[in-house]
Amino acid sequence: MSEIYPKNYAVVNVGDLLTQYAPQFENLGPDIYHPAEKGGRSRKLAQYHAIFDATTQEADITRLITQPFLQGQTNKLTGHIERPIESVNSDVDFTPYILNGFKTIQKRWPLHDVENEWLTNCHQIRTHAYNPKEGIPVPEGIHRDGVEYIMMGCVSRVEIKGGVSHVHDTAVSPPIFETTLEPGEAIIIDDRELFHMATPILANEDYGYRDMILMGFHFWSRGHYRANWRDNIYKD
Repeated sequence: MSEIYPKNYAVVNVGDLLTQYAPQFENLGPDIYHPAEKGGRSRKLAQYHAIFDATTQEADITRLITQPFLQGQTNKLTGHIERPIESVNSDVDFTPYILNGFKTIQKRWPLHDVENEWLTNCHQIRTHAYNPKEGIPVPEGIHRDGVEYIMMGCVSRVEIKGGVSHVHDTAVSPPIFETTLEPGEAIIIDDRELFHMATPILANEDYGYRDMILMGFHFWSRGHYRANWRDNIYKD
């Protein structure tokens, strides 16, 4: 991890641990909350309870039954809506990637002195671009996710230009950092301090798409999973 980045964000190379999920993006359902006039997305969601030990860097990670997704007022477009989102397929295991996320966060923001119980939301999102129409990866614009940390990883970029990730100090300020994530790369951000967005994508020819795995790491005590997790363990 390069030290050129300030403390509150960084780009990391995750490699095959991220791109291995590319085949699992071929059967995503439509994102019904993405405005149709903004190009359209497909998505699925998996939710996990995790206990991360910052000393041993080991984690007990359990997939949960997917509940309606709620962000809160940090997302002005749909954050106030409880959104039922189709569950990630049972044969997709994000556990190794989540553990990598915790270890990556630990390198920049030591987690020894914070609570160790987490809710982790893992979103598979494909943004579509049908030429000449742009695909809009982030219809809500510059925003926060309302969690502690986020890790946004690029799985695939196919026949597109654009899709530049931006980091902002405020919801109305110019970006303080921008980068085009390539497959296998991810950006981690302290969501409590910074805002983010991504620019539109445009197909090189008739059609193109951008596949991302977006993970939100939320203290369990502040998360929006409204049930006892032990009673809601996901079963195939």
